[in-house]
Amino acid sequence: MLSSSITILLFGLVACQNGIQWSGNWAFSCDFHQNDLTNARVPGDQCSNKCSQTPGCTHFVWTTYNGGTCWMKKGSVSKSNAYKVNDRTQVCGVLGDSNSQTQVSSGGSIESLKGQLLWSDEFNSMSNFVGNWRQETGGNGWGNNELQYYTNNNHNTEISNGMLTIHTRKEMYGNNRFTSARLVSNQKFRYGVFEMRAKLPYGRGTWPAFWLLSAGKPLNWPTDGEIDIMEHVGYDQNRIHSTIHCNDFNHKKGTQKTASTVINDASNQYHLYQLYWSKNSIRGFVDGRLYFEFNRPANSNYNNWPYDNYFNIILNTAVGGFWGGAKGIDENIYPQKYTIDYVRVYAPK
Repeated sequence: MLSSSITILLFGLVACQNGIQWSGNWAFSCDFHQNDLTNARVPGDQCSNKCSQTPGCTHFVWTTYNGGTCWMKKGSVSKSNAYKVNDRTQVCGVLGDSNSQTQVSSGGSIESLKGQLLWSDEFNSMSNFVGNWRQETGGNGWGNNELQYYTNNNHNTEISNGMLTIHTRKEMYGNNRFTSARLVSNQKFRYGVFEMRAKLPYGRGTWPAFWLLSAGKPLNWPTDGEIDIMEHVGYDQNRIHSTIHCNDFNHKKGTQKTASTVINDASNQYHLYQLYWSKNSIRGFVDGRLYFEFNRPANSNYNNWPYDNYFNIILNTAVGGFWGGAKGIDENIYPQKYTIDYVRVYAPK
């Protein structure tokens, strides 16, 4: 089991902190103090992915104990918090180290990947808003055991002062105890640089997202594809996630390709949530910093790369659900606001 990890990590050991040589966000012979969350028996090369799938996990340690155990840990850390141990088989790692100012593989920035502006909503006109978006309605759990009812009225969607605000409220609507909004772009996109400037809701039970879903009808999920540019679950405040789902890689199988990173004050400060999507690569950014990348597989087919389809943009805030409600719902925090300054789409370079 360890051999897979060794294969991954032997190349490019360049960054050295506290006597530990790092390869990206992994290193040998290291450990972190306390903050234990849970553990699982997995091969060494699956420990990072297991951590990313576990709510609250921010860093991990893998040891040979019991045939190979991934010790998942919680709390805000960076590589500098790791300490060196004598066990050369032990591996430690972090998810989306916030101290790592990563650039795209080519050495460029997100700005260098933008071509001409193709589409935008600056949310300064109700007529533009109505032309750009449709509001989906319903309260059937949306496949995730969510608790909100999505309405199509200005009680949950507001355009004012050049901003779109999605209001999520604690109130009865039929059999649902919460209301919110789910907006789907009328325009369909294939490839591009997508950017949103926004402030996010906070607190246990909130689950805002900025994402792309295949426009194919009838939709065959996950085979037709999903790209999550930004997701945030309120019980893990300030940690954002970027993920892709398809037939081979999705959360139902526990194989989704994903990454997360911590940002400063996601609910009181505006941040830029960005995606570069071309025929060969999908890359997630926040404030111009790359933290997620999924490249077209060499043996690409529809099961592992449905990302030549056309997709719609979706903006929504869910309440609860299998992920958003994994640690319960704080019913005292409502109403909540998801405030969006603009959404823009550029041609990719």
